[in-house]
Amino acid sequence: MKESTTQDYKGYTPLMRYSEEDGCFVGEVAGLNNHGISFEGETEEEIRKDFENAVDFYLEIEPQPEKPFSGCVRLHIPPDIHLELCRKAQRAGADSFDAWLVRELKETVLHA
Repeated sequence: MKESTTQDYKGYTPLMRYSEEDGCFVGEVAGLNNHGISFEGETEEEIRKDFENAVDFYLEIEPQPEKPFSGCVRLHIPPDIHLELCRKAQRAGADSFDAWLVRELKETVLHA
């Protein structure tokens, strides 16, 4: 089954799928770099409850919980591609490279 998301809980987004191998639904919280939060359940209702319990437990035990999707993405690309992207941004009259790149990514994602 394809991976899917469902409603966020306390700012955390679940990625869930049905695992034929495990015979149940399995999931993890999306967007965390330093911590892993996983959960499972035999039904969609059970996995949702386990997801919420896992987030609550994480928030209880972690003194500095990580916030998913901070908006900061570190990306390493070849210098020649970086240069061409900067040139495109400049030709487009962008105020900044970051603003242009965000606009281009948004267009790509929304029209995919």
